[in-house]
Amino acid sequence: MGFFIRFARQWIAGETLEDAVEQAKKKNRAGIGAIINFLGEHVRNKEEAEKNTQENLRIIQAIEASKLRASLSIKPTQIGLMINKDLCLSNVEKMAEAAALRNIFVWIDMEGSAYTEDTIEIYLSILRKYRNFGIAIQANLKRSEGDVRRIAASGGVIRLVKGAYREKKEIAFAGRSEVTIRFSKLMGYLFYSCKGFAIATHDWALINEAIEVNKTHGKELEIQMLMGVREELKNRLVKQGLTVVDYIPYGKAWYPYTTRRISERKRNILLILRSVFDI
Repeated sequence: MGFFIRFARQWIAGETLEDAVEQAKKKNRAGIGAIINFLGEHVRNKEEAEKNTQENLRIIQAIEASKLRASLSIKPTQIGLMINKDLCLSNVEKMAEAAALRNIFVWIDMEGSAYTEDTIEIYLSILRKYRNFGIAIQANLKRSEGDVRRIAASGGVIRLVKGAYREKKEIAFAGRSEVTIRFSKLMGYLFYSCKGFAIATHDWALINEAIEVNKTHGKELEIQMLMGVREELKNRLVKQGLTVVDYIPYGKAWYPYTTRRISERKRNILLILRSVFDI
């Protein structure tokens, strides 16, 4: 348990929104942006989904009040997707409206493949009315090339991630090198089809590739990483004039988040050790 607590302190801001705001302020002072995420998912109770929706609305208010260079990240199953798709859509729209009024950007996280299609449909529905919204797409899913093309054609903003959930081999690439190749391919398409996008990775080879390719394309490129990971690299990229953003989670559901991060990919164990013990 001691190891988990050390890990949580390194990668999670704390249990309260105030903890996340303080961490975001610290990052902003260092020239790094923030994405604030309230931990929790797989909600099956309407009252809990409503409570989570209100907490996410509170994040939007806090970003404005504290004048943070920050955005909000939400998980569909936290705000009702497992209960009812229309309920989730309604809750997302509340956040979209509140954020748009304050000129704040909102990201929709991507969860397991069982929720991919509904999440994309909700995103595209919201995008017809609100443009301050982006969505995560997982490079490891075999369907993602079609999803990227579909979202790009609608003028959406994509956060490209490798993908952390364990999926069946019929629908996802599993090998590290294969996923990296898919990430690179999708990234290449985004350079040609979008005004701007984000890559969420700690893989230096992919980050460097994006930086070099963007010298030709001049896109609005955002490099996103988890709080507590590769801090030296983040600071170096900021000094180069690049846009770097920290993903800052908070909440009492830190233990499930911690254990999942460890189990997602073997490489995460190395990242944890480096971040906790500075090796």
